[in-house]
Amino acid sequence: MKRLTAIFVAFVSFLPAAAQAAMTDWTEVKGGAVRLIAAGPSEGGRYLAGLEFLLEPGWHTYWRHPGESGIPPQISFHGSSNLKAVEVLYPAPERYSDGFSESIVYHDGIVLPLRIEAEDVDRPVSVSIDLFFGVCSDICVPGDATMTLELGPQSEQDALAERLIERDLDAVPAPQGSAGHEQLQVTSVALDPSGSLRIEAETGDIAGPDLFAAGPEGSFIGLPKPAENASGTSVWTLSTKGLATTPEDQTLRLVLTAGDQAVEHLVPIHPDWVR
Repeated sequence: MKRLTAIFVAFVSFLPAAAQAAMTDWTEVKGGAVRLIAAGPSEGGRYLAGLEFLLEPGWHTYWRHPGESGIPPQISFHGSSNLKAVEVLYPAPERYSDGFSESIVYHDGIVLPLRIEAEDVDRPVSVSIDLFFGVCSDICVPGDATMTLELGPQSEQDALAERLIERDLDAVPAPQGSAGHEQLQVTSVALDPSGSLRIEAETGDIAGPDLFAAGPEGSFIGLPKPAENASGTSVWTLSTKGLATTPEDQTLRLVLTAGDQAVEHLVPIHPDWVR
C-alpha cells in the first residue's frame, strides 16, 4: 500500500499557508512525527479529521492491536468541547516480523481517519487529543502528543487534508459482505482440540491473503498463524491465550486482507474461548 514519500513531503512544504489551515503543527518523536488534520466544513454537524503519522524509513507504528509486541495508539478526547461522538477508524495494517516476534504495523505514512459529530451543529467543535503511541525500528520509543483543532460550520476547506484522509479511509476494512468484496469471506471460526481457534476464509483468486485479530480491551493475543492455503481457501490458527472480554465488549474483531482489499468480520466470543 503506497504511503507518503519524501517527494510528497517536499511538495507539501511549498503549499500556501491557507491550504494548511486545518492542521496542527507536527509533534516530532524519534523515528517520525504526528499531527491532527481536518478536511473542512461540516455537513450537518459531522466532520472528517485524521491523525496523520509520518515515519522515517525503517520505522513503524502500530495498529489498534500490536500483535506479539508493541504499543498500540491510546487516544483520549478528554478536554474536547461540543463533541457528541467520535469514531477512530483503522486502515488495513501489515504483518511484520523482527525475527523474534510478529507485530501488526504501519510503515511510511498513515492517517487514522476520525469521524466527528458535534453536540450543537451550529457551534464549533473543539477537538482536543492526548495521544500515546509507539514507534519502533531496531529500538522502540514511546511517543506522546497533545493536539487541538477547532472545527466549525465556516471552517476553510482543506484539499490536502481531505486527500490524505480519503486515501486511507479507502483502506479501512469494509464490513464482510459489502459490495465489491464478495470474494473475501471468513466462513468458519471454531475451537479446535488444542484450545486454538481454527479460522477458515474464502479468498477467491486474490493473492497474498492475511488475517489479523483484535480482542476486547485487556486482551493480549498474538497473530493468527497461517495453516493452509489452497484453491481459494485459507486457514489460520489463533491461540486464545490472553483473550479477554469486558461487560461492554464480547467481540473478536477479524480483519481479512488480500491484494488491495480488506474486510472486517465481528465474531461473538464464546465463553469457552476465554481462559
